[in-house]
Parts: sequence; structure tokens; C-alpha cells
Amino acid sequence: MSSAVVACPRCQSSLPGALCNTEAPVKCPACENTIQVAVFPALFRPTSGGPAAETILEEGVSGCFYHEQKKAVVHCDGCGRFLCALCDLEVNGRHLCPSCLQTGKKKGAMPQLENRRTLYDQAALTLSLCSIILGPVIFLTGLIAIYLAVLSWFRPTSIVPRTRVRAYLAIVFSLIQMAGWVIAFAQ
Repeated sequence: MSSAVVACPRCQSSLPGALCNTEAPVKCPACENTIQVAVFPALFRPTSGGPAAETILEEGVSGCFYHEQKKAVVHCDGCGRFLCALCDLEVNGRHLCPSCLQTGKKKGAMPQLENRRTLYDQAALTLSLCSIILGPVIFLTGLIAIYLAVLSWFRPTSIVPRTRVRAYLAIVFSLIQMAGWVIAFAQ
């Protein structure tokens, strides 16, 4: 069992795992408060450590660049440094050292490590709704909102699956506002 502890929300005493993920509410053994605890089952799985690095015991064996006393098991595909089992970071079949991984993330050379994205559909919807306030520059904001909405169809979306509703709404709002301004100025 892992070292994770589930606490009662009222008295903060630890709850045994048997009281978690039950169908019906249960009582806290300490304060008798009726609660229902739902946690991910992985909370109670034993945690596994990473691979252990071997200490160099024989002469002529290469050591890790970061841990001199640990036996090197692989070289970094980015810089060529020897790495022990602790320092070896495998990303898409490539073995990297912590420095190369950090550098690749900063430079954007590793799209697998992407941690944020521009949500063009949200930007288009916000711009189309904010353009009500902007008044005379409605055509410019409306066109930009339509451009961003169309651009959102060709760009990666959020990690969480999203629909195209925001993009469609942005186009509709922009077209309605632009048509309203054309009618208002035509009179």
C-alpha cells in the first residue's frame, strides 16, 4: 500500500482504505461524521521506484556524468554524456540526460513535452464578444475573430477534447455584428 492517507474532512483523522469507494455513506471512526469518500484506486497501489543505479565495482567501467560512482548504462542521444539508470530519461525511444531534456523543452524542439497551447477558438469567441464594446472598429475585430476561428480548425486543440462550437459561435457573432454595423451605417 502507498503512503497516501485519506483524512476525514471534519476531524482530519486518517481513514482506513476500507471506508473509501463504498456504495453507501459510512461513519468516520473518530468523530462519527457520516461521509462518503471516493478516491482513485491508484491511491492505494504501491509506488514503484525508478531503476536503481549500480555502483561501480570494477576497474575500467564508465561512470555516469552526473554520478561518478554509478555505472553508466547508456549515452545521451543529445550530447553523448554517459548516464546511469537514474539519469537516463527515455522520450520516444531516445535516451536523454536531464540537461538535454530541459534544453529541448525550452527551445520547443520537443513537441512531446508541450505544456500549453493557444486556444484560437476561445480567442476568437472572446474577441467577437468584446467587439460589441469596441464599436467602429467592428469590421477589423470581426475579421480577426473569423480568421482565428478558421485557424483553430487547423491547429492542435487543448489536451482536453474540445468541440468546434466556440469557433462556430465566434463566426456567427462576428457576422451578425458586422451586418448590424453595415445596416446601421447604411441608413
